[in-house]
Amino acid sequence: MTRASSNFDQRQILNIGYVFDAPFFENTAKLTGKVLGGWHWSGLFTAQTGTPFSVVANTGNGLIPGAGVGNGTGTNSFADLIGNPKSAPPITNAANIIGPLLFNPGAFSAPTGLTFGDAGRNLLNQPGRWNVDMGLFKNFFVNERAGFQFRAEGFNVFNHTQWNGINNGISCYGGSNNSAGDPSCLDESFLHPSGAHNPRILQLALKFIF
Repeated sequence: MTRASSNFDQRQILNIGYVFDAPFFENTAKLTGKVLGGWHWSGLFTAQTGTPFSVVANTGNGLIPGAGVGNGTGTNSFADLIGNPKSAPPITNAANIIGPLLFNPGAFSAPTGLTFGDAGRNLLNQPGRWNVDMGLFKNFFVNERAGFQFRAEGFNVFNHTQWNGINNGISCYGGSNNSAGDPSCLDESFLHPSGAHNPRILQLALKFIF
């Protein structure tokens, strides 16, 4: 029941960092080099898959009986799996709920009383992520030992929405089969993202180098 991928099993992680020195007006002894040269462009690209998570049912709320044991798994049993959680969900977004529905809630139901639920541990993965950070720098040389550096930096420069976490607890038990996918329960936060990484952030700076 609990044999599965570890909680930190992140199968694919790709990080690409780069620095590009603009190959023009490199002679800083000339006025054109001081004004038009000294530009640098750098960045970091990240792409990664999400970590595994379990779908649990809060059996300690009095709506359904627990597994009958006095430990954490008994209080929050796994859900029962009754369908394909990766099939297309009946809706994409729900009113007053942040983020899209990432999996099909109709694939899960409340566990049978006095059981641990048969969905098992870590059967799904959190949303993956890709992100691009960039920086543009310009060096102004006063002399050989001192100068200024203008810095323009952007984080998540494409303002790409990156979901962070997921609401993995069945929060509604409507319908004759106690299914979280019952139409009356689709406005719950179950299997919606629980948050998001930062949106685009831009910053400017001027640094004195000596």
